[in-house]
Amino acid sequence: MTNIHNLGMTDTEYAQLLAQGYDPNVEHQLIEFGESIDQARKLARVVGLTKDKPPQTEEEWQEFMAVWEDTCDGSLGN
Repeated sequence: MTNIHNLGMTDTEYAQLLAQGYDPNVEHQLIEFGESIDQARKLARVVGLTKDKPPQTEEEWQEFMAVWEDTCDGSLGN
């Protein structure tokens, strides 16, 4: 388990991300692999939305697509 880090977000933002399956440890690992903080957070959100099961409802797909499009707006990788 990773130590708690300052993630640069409010408790409310953190709780909302956790409800979507966000894992700060995934974000931290992506940063260690060379992703920017912003891109690592976006990628961790994508992982969180799909780690247990693929989106199944229209609402889940819309949420996934919004996060995916936001992620792809930034450059993936270095």
